[in-house]
Amino acid sequence: MLNGDVKGSLPFFERALPLPEARFNRAVAMLKLAKYGEASAELEKIYADANSPFRATAAYHDALALDALGKPNDAVTWLTRALELDPKFDSALLYLGIIRERLGDFQGAGKAYKQCLDHQPDSIVAMLRFGIAAQRAGHPEVGRKYFDRIIAAVPSSAEAAEARMYLEMWE
Repeated sequence: MLNGDVKGSLPFFERALPLPEARFNRAVAMLKLAKYGEASAELEKIYADANSPFRATAAYHDALALDALGKPNDAVTWLTRALELDPKFDSALLYLGIIRERLGDFQGAGKAYKQCLDHQPDSIVAMLRFGIAAQRAGHPEVGRKYFDRIIAAVPSSAEAAEARMYLEMWE
């Protein structure tokens, strides 16, 4: 799978299924192959195993599958489960913010981005998303503050270009 042959990796994972790593990696392979329903079902079984070392990661990947299936509210549920197991799972926090933002819950999105920033204060992506969510939630001064921080920190980045665009658009 690491060499790009996701489909070819499945038989190897199936032969090694008693190993938790194989079961999880097979589910991830199904996700990469756009077999979202199958991946989701397998990831939920992994999550249900209280002894699995992959519970939080399985919940996160299940959210990816469910979002791809057009079930963003279910994805939020699974991201919340991942975060209950690992409150510092920054990828889950960032993705939770993105989904909440898409659902129009800018306060909830901002809260998720802020938690991510509490763990990784220099995350340019989290700063950008937090600034956008703050602006959309009616806090333009907070949004401007984060956009200015991005531009100062990484002026030639794609995130800085997007921050400038939002500053111009909202003036």
